[in-house]
Amino acid sequence: MNKKQIVDLIIAIFLIIGGSTLLVFPLFHFVSVKPIFMGILGMYGLLNLIQFILTKEAKDYEGLFTTIASLITLVVVWKLDIAKVPWYLALALFIWIIMMALIKLKKADYYNDRKNSVWILKIVTLIFFILIGLLATINLYYEADVQVLVLGFFFLVHGMLELFDPLTVYLIEKKK
Repeated sequence: MNKKQIVDLIIAIFLIIGGSTLLVFPLFHFVSVKPIFMGILGMYGLLNLIQFILTKEAKDYEGLFTTIASLITLVVVWKLDIAKVPWYLALALFIWIIMMALIKLKKADYYNDRKNSVWILKIVTLIFFILIGLLATINLYYEADVQVLVLGFFFLVHGMLELFDPLTVYLIEKKK
């Protein structure tokens, strides 16, 4: 496994841990949605910035673009009062999903340009990401504890989808 695959794998594992942690928050009555959502976006942006710095030799700008998307959404969440208007939380998550979908589509195009069959997997995971994101966005109109659970499930599934890329690339390289 090369350095980029290891870093991508670690980032996906941290995202799965972050989503799993969000699922536990309502048990401890920590359901303040704005700081939780800002924290997960900040963590995700920081992890992807670290990923970009560690793997810049691979000339893969996905980590940088993801950091920028997370920062833009972080500013939107900071400006909006998502605690009082659940629609704003859904809007902020939807904005992030759109930006991330464009980044993932660009990554799939990168694989397709290099005649790498991983682009099919990237498109399939992109479709699942969009569907899960739309389902999460639609279900953010409930109480704060349900919102935290929905965000937790979304980021948990997103982390699992992110795990497929480095594992698939590793298995394809190992097969050759």
